[in-house]
Amino acid sequence: MSEWKEYKLNDLITKLGDGLHGTPNYDPNGAFYFINGSNLKDGKITVNENTKKVGKEEYNKYKKELTDRTIFVSINGTLGNIATYNNESVILGKSACYFNVKEEVSKDFIKYVVTNNAFQHYINEYATGTTIKNVPLKAIREYPIRLPELRTQNLISEILSFLDDKIELNNKINQELESLAQLLFKRWFVDFEFPYKNGEPYKSSGGEMADSELGETPKNWNILNLELITSEITRGFTTSYVEKSKIINLNQKVNRGNYLDKSNYKFYSDDTIVPENKFAKYQDILINSLGQGTLGRIHFYLENTDNIVVDQHITIVRAKESIIKSEILYLSLILESNIDRMSNMVTGSTGMLMLNISKIREFKILVPPLNIQESIVKTLQSLFEKISSNTRENEELVKLRDTLLPKLISGELQINDN
Repeated sequence: MSEWKEYKLNDLITKLGDGLHGTPNYDPNGAFYFINGSNLKDGKITVNENTKKVGKEEYNKYKKELTDRTIFVSINGTLGNIATYNNESVILGKSACYFNVKEEVSKDFIKYVVTNNAFQHYINEYATGTTIKNVPLKAIREYPIRLPELRTQNLISEILSFLDDKIELNNKINQELESLAQLLFKRWFVDFEFPYKNGEPYKSSGGEMADSELGETPKNWNILNLELITSEITRGFTTSYVEKSKIINLNQKVNRGNYLDKSNYKFYSDDTIVPENKFAKYQDILINSLGQGTLGRIHFYLENTDNIVVDQHITIVRAKESIIKSEILYLSLILESNIDRMSNMVTGSTGMLMLNISKIREFKILVPPLNIQESIVKTLQSLFEKISSNTRENEELVKLRDTLLPKLISGELQINDN
């Protein structure tokens, strides 16, 4: 059994610093991303169309000593996001710090140490500021870590990495399954090439088309308001939160697609009386309709839990299955053309943007005849059922990892390292 020794994080690293305290000269055509703590997610650097870029000159001016031993931690505003550096072309903003782990220490072990709740609690305790929290670099340096010999560090990292890799694989499979569902939907209900006479594609084989307010569509298809094709459109539940309970609040951080970031959950008191229609139900369509950043994201809820409450930032849309299948409605709403139309419905000031529920009810979509929907919906259901299965498996894997992680990295749960 290996001996565990106590160190400070500073003893285990060669370099620690934070990013640029200021604003670089942005260049939309630049090759380097300007990242902050919000770009650190699920152990990786993430960028999107809103991430600013800089050119070579700004990169050379502000670049840091990032290596394959680098770990990032968000330390300003949002605290505790973690990522490792994988040779991305980035410069760092002040809301994240970086440190480089010594060669004789397992970088992955240290990554799991700072991912663990003990570290997350520590940095929140040492954060300063009222409106915007900030963690001093001194506190990061002085974080105490118990460390076994390298072989044991590597064995622990391999166990936890195996679980993380499986979770990531399931997420990738889910992305591919959803992309396939979108591709099939587009072929049938956007390009209008669903099977027609003798199995020939409808539009290219001469199916009748007609002009409509949504463009050229198959003759006799309907354009209907969401209110007419849904059994319910309602805003989520509003009340105060508690630290933890059995009733979980699904807040505005819901992602587009099928993946839920459970780290964003808040909780309601166990004795809170929540109306039944405010609980998330299988195949609910959830629209982020209040706030900033995630406004307009649409999520297809595929979990079978009975304790998830949708909060006031989200509008719940439930399909009327006798008119439109849930899969068809969801795939229709996430079409880029419909996302763009919905974004034009946003009202309010910069501080409080919203999608008014009455406008959501009036939102119009193209509704195919039910018999055409039923010709493809079984295929779509099989894809979404697989996504749901992978999602449930990931729930269990996350629970297992989060149970094992603190016990393994503290030495409470010992492994045979012989």
